[in-house]
Amino acid sequence: MAKAKRERSGSQTGLLRQLIGISTKSDRSKKVHEEKLKRQKRTRASASDITSYIGYDAIYKDGIAQVEEGLFSQTIEFSDISYQSARRENQQNIFTVLSSLYNYFGADSCVQLTIANVPIPEDEIGKKRFFKAAGTDTEKYAKEYNQILNDKMREGVSNLTRHRYLTYMVGASDVWEAVPKLSRIKGDVTDTLSRIRCEAHALNGIERLSAIHSQLRPKAAFTFTWDKVNPCSNTRTRDLIAPALVDFKPSGRSDIFRIDETYGCVLSIRTFGSMLEDHYLANIIDLPMPLSVNLHIQPIAQSDALALVKRQLDWMDKEIIDEQMSAMKKGYDYTILPPELRYSKEEAEELLDFLRNKNERLFTYTGLIYTYADTVDALERQVEQIISVGQGNSLGIEPLYCRQRQALNSVLPLGMNHVDVTRYLTTGQIAMQMPFASLELNQEGGGYYGQSKQSGNLVICNRKKLASPMGFVCGKPGSGKSFSVKREITNTVLAYPEDEIIIFDPAGEYGNLIEALGGVNVRLAPDADTALNPFDLADVEGRADAAQLAFKIDAFLALSSAMMAESSEGLPEADKSIITRCVEAAYARCSGGEGMPTLSDFHEILVEQSEAEARDIALRYERYVTGALSFFNRQSNVGFHNRITNIDLHDLSTNMRVFGMLTALEAVRNRMYANFDRGVTTWLYIDEVQSLFGHPTIIDYFAKFWAEGRKFNLICTGISQNTSHMLTHERARTMVLNSDFMLLHKQASQDLAAWAEMLSLSGAEREYIDESIKAGEGLLVAGGARVPIRDDFPKGALYDLWNTKPEEIAQLKRAHVFEKNAKRSRS
Repeated sequence: MAKAKRERSGSQTGLLRQLIGISTKSDRSKKVHEEKLKRQKRTRASASDITSYIGYDAIYKDGIAQVEEGLFSQTIEFSDISYQSARRENQQNIFTVLSSLYNYFGADSCVQLTIANVPIPEDEIGKKRFFKAAGTDTEKYAKEYNQILNDKMREGVSNLTRHRYLTYMVGASDVWEAVPKLSRIKGDVTDTLSRIRCEAHALNGIERLSAIHSQLRPKAAFTFTWDKVNPCSNTRTRDLIAPALVDFKPSGRSDIFRIDETYGCVLSIRTFGSMLEDHYLANIIDLPMPLSVNLHIQPIAQSDALALVKRQLDWMDKEIIDEQMSAMKKGYDYTILPPELRYSKEEAEELLDFLRNKNERLFTYTGLIYTYADTVDALERQVEQIISVGQGNSLGIEPLYCRQRQALNSVLPLGMNHVDVTRYLTTGQIAMQMPFASLELNQEGGGYYGQSKQSGNLVICNRKKLASPMGFVCGKPGSGKSFSVKREITNTVLAYPEDEIIIFDPAGEYGNLIEALGGVNVRLAPDADTALNPFDLADVEGRADAAQLAFKIDAFLALSSAMMAESSEGLPEADKSIITRCVEAAYARCSGGEGMPTLSDFHEILVEQSEAEARDIALRYERYVTGALSFFNRQSNVGFHNRITNIDLHDLSTNMRVFGMLTALEAVRNRMYANFDRGVTTWLYIDEVQSLFGHPTIIDYFAKFWAEGRKFNLICTGISQNTSHMLTHERARTMVLNSDFMLLHKQASQDLAAWAEMLSLSGAEREYIDESIKAGEGLLVAGGARVPIRDDFPKGALYDLWNTKPEEIAQLKRAHVFEKNAKRSRS
């Protein structure tokens, strides 16, 4: 389907080349408006001072710009998504959505698509502070982490940040008339982009000025604030972002220009090959250089487009008649037509059919590429590289001689095209020019997850910015899974000093990390002094009793299910009714006194019931009430007052471990409510999460906990070695599909197949997590972004904290013992 679209788009190129220069009839008012706009453009281009030259009149705080008198524009920035490595059907869906987006705009609007690679400021490379110490415990780790990330930052191929803007312009008598028009377009555009999981937001005034400034003065720091705009002194926004020098004929050249100490050049996409491909624009965008690709498209009214093509067909019919008459006079076979004329007629008829029946429209198109460098030699090398890549993709790219003055204004994200180098393209041909290249993920305020396998740039993800920050980290033993989780825990501790972190540690492998970060380890075991009461309601006394009781009943149903490993079909309905009745009675019995009910109270009430099923349930609970396994039959003495708490479960048996995790989940739920009231986010990490999916009732409880937690600032991460069994459960699959964060390392073949089916992984994405990759490599899924990662983390204090390789840990322990013995012998 997608290939057919590409072939069809390319087949029209010959005809559309002939359509250039054919104009449509318009009424008198339209001609007057066009003449006025031309005069405004000429005035802008011939301005004697820099501020008057910059291509807008005013920008307001909400981001709306008055570009010219009667013309207003707004800019939307939209996020990157994984297109190049996506499955063909996903690519086709993205193509369809972008086609509908372009078709949405009417003939009275102008649209500009901008993809800008902006260099990270040189003073930040190697000197950026990613994390600051939250206390004395983390100070040395924050310092080491910052140094390592700065060193890795230098390894990046480009050290560029990529921005994607969509600017649209409408006509209005004043800004008040323009606001509702632009607002309606903004809502429709963001809704359309959300269909491909592409987040979009309108730039406010400062953000839009920053985007313009990054192209107009690429080497200067952006220091604009609204208090610097002074109506009394007639200081405008243009005055504050204007360069000190603009020379459009440096050394007499007409193909480059100079802005302050930077040299720039704008090139035009003049010709296309016989077939348009969806990767040609990505190949240019991926060049490791500062550049900006801009596509200006002006929709043509459908009636005008149809009339234009019909006139072309009429002209071709006349040419065919003339050819036939000439052939007859010369005695030739009049049915034999010149190939070029015959093919052009077929293309014109095909285009007419597309415009009439295939939801295609016609657009006036201008493609511009802007790049800049510190020296003329460096600029020429970049220009040659762009032209070379274009030739490899059958594109004719040339500098705009004698029109750099107009071209510079055309590459600013303002929506106005000042360059009269245009051609006609259809919806499909424009949508095929994908704005998505190799994916980079660099979210402000996020944590480090590795380096991009494609560019080497840092992969920084802020889970708080995801629509659903819940997630999973999965991989085979030895794939780097535990290392990644420990790194994210450290990211969280350093990046969010107010947040609380709770870890369920079934293997006892997080203790050293938690102690080093200033946290506490809570050990749950038969011989431990710590206790968690499943009936505890600490931190939630102020919440509705009915809601608390309902969730507690679900928790006890899950606890009861954990004791019934022999049953795979869940608790019988009779058992559920009895447990519900007895939980309610336990709370009612203790409502007048102090403290909470315990398992003893619950067991006594079960024994008192008349049903035989109640005696069976009581028998199952008996071992948790008396004897060695009765350590949950006490009032809770564990609090979560430290911001980092590790619940160590490794001394519990398999059944007791699930029982302990479910009991701890109830305690975490109580703490989550309390933190939510304080405006604090709770981070929960559950290792061996697959153990909670062994029974239908437990799955139902955990799924409800997962869904509820999202509403109360809970960010939960499930960690698992083998996920294929987990993904066979419908509720578990729903949890995965409703989670926007996945970190997948090397997968066993069965697990790989399950993930490929669940996430619709393409062939390329499967290769990122198959058996061939090294430890630390994998695929990060964050919302609509899918980034292949690698991680060669250097050895040091942080590496030792995160390391889980048995041989290296044993070596560290031997070194530690040797050091202790040496100190003892010296003393």
